[in-house]
Amino acid sequence: MPTDTRPDAAWAVDDEAAALIKRARALTSPAEAVALYRDWAPTYDRDVFERVGVNGSRRVADRLATHVADRATAVVDLGCGTGAVGEGLRHHGYTAVDGVDISPAMLEVAAAKGLYRSLCGVDLSRPYTAEARYGAAVSASTFTSGYVGAAVVPTLAALLTPGGVLACAIGQLLWPAFEPALDPNGFTIVQSALEAIRPGGPLETVMLVARRR
Repeated sequence: MPTDTRPDAAWAVDDEAAALIKRARALTSPAEAVALYRDWAPTYDRDVFERVGVNGSRRVADRLATHVADRATAVVDLGCGTGAVGEGLRHHGYTAVDGVDISPAMLEVAAAKGLYRSLCGVDLSRPYTAEARYGAAVSASTFTSGYVGAAVVPTLAALLTPGGVLACAIGQLLWPAFEPALDPNGFTIVQSALEAIRPGGPLETVMLVARRR
């Protein structure tokens, strides 16, 4: 039987978790994001990773590990949420990972895991400048849909040192705007592939690795 390629088909495995994920994918403002994750943060890991089986966070960490050999490289996790990518980076031995997220509730969950060097509340839909630049940046869910679109690419470039690596998941519907924004902002695509982010799900997420020139 052919795989259903409709975007919503990936989440039709658990009605309650599916409804929450669909809300997240339809966010249109920072206020909506803060409100959703305030209530969802305590059960987010269970709903997304256990009940639905999303594995994009682990694979983003795996991608970075393939392309950044120095485990002491400073990494920023953009939209770190509860720390799923941070867990993957810790597994690979990275020791200098900072996390940023718009949701105080999600940051609280991430902080309890002890994975990050620092955590900071940041709205990535607005210009953001860190105190220091990073050798790598990761993101698993912030650019999949919703209100943070391709306008964030200049921010990504400004966060990275020359030669810095970006490893992230980008929603298929957002990719047509993201891809042409990369080269003008100094990124060279190393790898990009449209993939499923759940076993048996549709191909709906571009797993990207790019290097800052």
